[in-house]
Amino acid sequence: MFKFLFVIIFFIILMTLMLGLSFLRTLKRVLFGESESEKRARQQHRATQNASKQKSSSRQETVSSKKKVFDKNEGEYVDYEEIKE
Repeated sequence: MFKFLFVIIFFIILMTLMLGLSFLRTLKRVLFGESESEKRARQQHRATQNASKQKSSSRQETVSSKKKVFDKNEGEYVDYEEIKE
């Protein structure tokens, strides 16, 4: 019982600390702006996203430009008779 209560209290304290640190980080960013490392990280993230978008769009163009070739009778319904022995 006490272990369970201790885990719940520990979890609540941990969540409170995380929320407080997040609030402080946001407050620091609002008051002092972003640091140079944060700006570089954001620019690198955007560049990576743009590169991945360009790759995916080029893949879609190549896939849509390829046509599948089927025989005329492929995929048609064929009548059959069941042979009973």
